[in-house]
Amino acid sequence: MYAEISFLKRYMVAYLCIFGLFFSCSTEPVKEVKVENDKPIDFTQKNWNVTPQCCDLHSEFLGVVVLSKICVSDTETKLELYTKESKKVCVLKEGMVFRDDLGTSYSFLKAERVGLCPKRTQMKNTPFSLYFQSISSQAGSFDLIEDKNAKHAHKPWVFENVDLTKCVWK
Repeated sequence: MYAEISFLKRYMVAYLCIFGLFFSCSTEPVKEVKVENDKPIDFTQKNWNVTPQCCDLHSEFLGVVVLSKICVSDTETKLELYTKESKKVCVLKEGMVFRDDLGTSYSFLKAERVGLCPKRTQMKNTPFSLYFQSISSQAGSFDLIEDKNAKHAHKPWVFENVDLTKCVWK
């Protein structure tokens, strides 16, 4: 009889240990997500990450300067442009406006394959890039405008309401 009680005690202790381990290692309970105002969740919303996501654009200024692509990562926005005609091109470091339809303006970071004004680069069908802070993933459009009153402004670019809503991000 003593052997049966000892066996049962060992069995109960083992059972309680296994039971305790099972529940101490369980995952956190599932949290309920509330949807405010019964609005559906937008699963098409963009979320930027380290690897840039790009969208082909074709926006022209005076049939000469073409804004051909936007690439966005969590740290920067890269805009690719080129000229259809042979032109001397420079980028206005001061006086460049890059803003989204939400009213947020983004700072100019750098330019590649083109000089900063007053240094002009002769170009035709040669892509160059402008870098800004990362645009909001909620932006539906943007403006890229060179200030016509800025020093060294010569036929400043104006790209307004460049649509991002139809972008296929790759």
